[in-house]
Amino acid sequence: MRGILKKLSVFTNRKARGLAFVLASFVVIAPLPAAALVEIDITQGNIEPLPIALPSFSAEGGDGKLAADMTNVIAADLKRSGLFRPLDPASFIQKNMSVNSTPRFGDWRQISAQALVTGTVTKQPDGRLRAEFRLWDVFAAEQMLGQQFYTTPDNWRRLAHIIADAIYERLTGEKGYFDTRIVFVDETGPKDKRVKRLAIMDQDGANVRYLTRGDDLVLTPRFSPTSQEITYMSYGGTDPSVYLLNIETDSAKSSATSRA
Repeated sequence: MRGILKKLSVFTNRKARGLAFVLASFVVIAPLPAAALVEIDITQGNIEPLPIALPSFSAEGGDGKLAADMTNVIAADLKRSGLFRPLDPASFIQKNMSVNSTPRFGDWRQISAQALVTGTVTKQPDGRLRAEFRLWDVFAAEQMLGQQFYTTPDNWRRLAHIIADAIYERLTGEKGYFDTRIVFVDETGPKDKRVKRLAIMDQDGANVRYLTRGDDLVLTPRFSPTSQEITYMSYGGTDPSVYLLNIETDSAKSSATSRA
């Protein structure tokens, strides 16, 4: 991960990050027939990854590169799970798809796609992004899921993880884990003068942020199960202290201060 991680003490947090997201279904989701082919049985030991097509999201009044980057993050999340095989965009027969149009399912069956995701990213007058997507069952020729989200442009990557989570959950029946952050101890420097810093990153290694400067030794970070806080041990002198750090405000206080 960017060549900076020598040894990791890793703990994850799947809770929301305190950012305002508005979620609304924008279409009626029709139930699938019991014989739909895109359901994944994850109770077996060996699973053949499901072929899924993810054409690049279109951009309306916004940044085409950002829309393409969002699509790439979604595809990468699904591929890393081992349950999905994103198809090569060069094989797509139907091009320039609109999120509001019905796919030509025959074109997608011809390239062996079992599921299809279409989407668009629109820049709102207030500067926010609106991302819409639809998940289609290619063999049943039906829509499985349709949602839209609003967020600020700097949160586009997290939004992509949330969409990947929604797709994963709809196809597997299990909660997704892509909108997850990892807290770890980053170690750098020679063996006789190691610098240990508390850091946090997205589950795919992006958005690395250092929470401590490395002045003191830090160990054993843990996420709070109920809030956006991390507990960790720090050796500022001869005696260790336990600190509680709020990851939204970057403010830390010792356990002694908390009890006072």
